[in-house]
Amino acid sequence: MIHFRLSDSGVLVVQPSGPITSEDFTAIQDQVDPWLESGGKLKGLLIDAPDFPGWKDLAGLRSHFRFVRDHHREIPRIAVVSNDEFLSALPKLARHFVKADFRRYDAGETAEALTWIESPPEPRLPSIRHSWFPAEQLVWVTVDGKVTTEEYKHFLSHIEAILAKHSPVSFLVNFEDLEGVELGALIKDTKFGFTHIKDIKRMALVGDSKWIKRLTSLPNPFSLEIKSFDEDQEHQAWNWITS
Repeated sequence: MIHFRLSDSGVLVVQPSGPITSEDFTAIQDQVDPWLESGGKLKGLLIDAPDFPGWKDLAGLRSHFRFVRDHHREIPRIAVVSNDEFLSALPKLARHFVKADFRRYDAGETAEALTWIESPPEPRLPSIRHSWFPAEQLVWVTVDGKVTTEEYKHFLSHIEAILAKHSPVSFLVNFEDLEGVELGALIKDTKFGFTHIKDIKRMALVGDSKWIKRLTSLPNPFSLEIKSFDEDQEHQAWNWITS
């Protein structure tokens, strides 16, 4: 069960009090969607769950991720107030909010979390963001907007540091919001690919663009496993690449 409220400032506050059901997200959607359609704008989502109760059944889990997928573009900030490590570190939840700034607060810090959500916006996030999951030997990359040469150079410096210690690793790359790539970044990407081909075990490419599917269908003389997934198949990409 979920208790929720939509504040006057546009913050959706969600408080799970028991196992989450599909009906919970239907109720949230019935209030949030008409408000958005009438011109309202969400400032953020605050999940206040000192002890995460989990989902009642598979339908509840599916409804959760469907709601996240359908609304992530309208939510610029997410704050999780919880001491539950599963909720605060759940990569499949945090990852879906590709355009959001995500922060965790300890239980009892609800006021601090709300203050952060309602504070003025910060400078835009870089077009390339990544997360490193050492247990899965996986780098999760999201691309948003146009990739500049400088941003890609900065991104590669982090990735090469990871490869130097943990090779080989796998990559899950989401191109859902890619708007373009500068020539200099493309050149660096080509050089990186040939230099580190042996350091990459598997690569999952997520996005509906035709060029992604063409890329994965090309002959592959290397040992690298590469596979494409549609935008709504991110969880399958995660399962495949970590299997």
